Amino acid sequence: MVTGVSQEDDLPIDVGYLRRLLEEMIKIPSVVGEEKTLAIFLEEEVKKLGLQTELERVEFERFNLYAVRSFHERGKTLTFNGHLDTVESCSGWETDPFSPMLRGQELYGLGSLDMKSGLACELAAIKALVNSNLELVGTIHFTAVVDEEGYGKGARKMLHNPSFGKGRTDGILIAEPFFGDNETNALPLGMTGKVLYKITIHGRSAHAFTPAKGINAIDVAGKIIANMQEQLDSPSKKRLFVLPSDNAFGSGTMCFLKVVGGYKVYSVVVPDRCELILNRLLVPGETKESALKDIQEFLLQLDLPAEVTLEIVPPFYVPYKLPQTTPLVASLAKSYQAIFDFPPQFNYRKMITDANIFYGEGKIPTVLFGPKGGNIHAANEYVDLSLLSAIAQIYCQLFLSFQKQI
Repeated sequence: MVTGVSQEDDLPIDVGYLRRLLEEMIKIPSVVGEEKTLAIFLEEEVKKLGLQTELERVEFERFNLYAVRSFHERGKTLTFNGHLDTVESCSGWETDPFSPMLRGQELYGLGSLDMKSGLACELAAIKALVNSNLELVGTIHFTAVVDEEGYGKGARKMLHNPSFGKGRTDGILIAEPFFGDNETNALPLGMTGKVLYKITIHGRSAHAFTPAKGINAIDVAGKIIANMQEQLDSPSKKRLFVLPSDNAFGSGTMCFLKVVGGYKVYSVVVPDRCELILNRLLVPGETKESALKDIQEFLLQLDLPAEVTLEIVPPFYVPYKLPQTTPLVASLAKSYQAIFDFPPQFNYRKMITDANIFYGEGKIPTVLFGPKGGNIHAANEYVDLSLLSAIAQIYCQLFLSFQKQI
């Protein structure tokens, strides 16, 4: 069991404020593409803390929220970040996903863990810092972005924002629900990248009663899928294709996500077109160019009877490793140890977050740490309320410690 350890320099966390903020956010639906209402709500809350705010349009009615509070020109800038969007509600919920429900210390609701509780902890920490009697230096950025559960459009927009993006901050804390007290939820020091391929097979139509006169694009697609799976499963050293490996991640993965081909309206015709969508996780050292070349060479070796085109489609993410000696990582580890009296566990993850954009692309040191709970991207998502005050306290201490790092 995790318990907080009282420190003389702890700042008072307004638990009532944190809890109210979390419950209000759960009541505001913000599934991917519908984040505007939550962005406006949070802007008003952030203004009450004395921060200057900006809403930046990402697309249509989707906005990133940015806010800033500078204490002194001396010191560093730390960005407290999170995403506004949630996945869609699924079947199996025992309660209304948009009505926060308390059971013991578990608060249920869509986005309660991923990641509205993290945003609430960040704002509670900022409130404690702003209201403290400490002579603070440095600058706080608070940013809440759209589309993390989609294509990462919000993070990429933020990365290039002239006031809050690359070159405007010294480090980013994403309040994702990695708690760090065991190997399963260890804090990521790096993540795989991701590439999405679209493979289009151009066959030749014919009457389906005489299929030999045509080239069946679906049959060719089946050959590609079967050969790819055989290559990945084969122990032979003479394989046509081998996934590169990394000492921290092992090898990446590949998975066909979609097959589209055949008639739209029933017709006895040999299908002359089929599209495959292939997902691949990349390890450090792989690039978009190398990933494209790998599959091009594999397809050429199959000697397929149809013309095949290959392209990379969004989203693409860069793999990364963040050195544990990075000052921001050291500050997080120190702050975590001070509050919980044991060090956080770190590891490397086969997954994607906005950190792939902030650090993988932008080279802004980025750490991830946040609340604990269960059922992310599933029915009956919940967060453990008993830990939120301690998490907000760690965020405070992280900001203070980061200012002291060389």
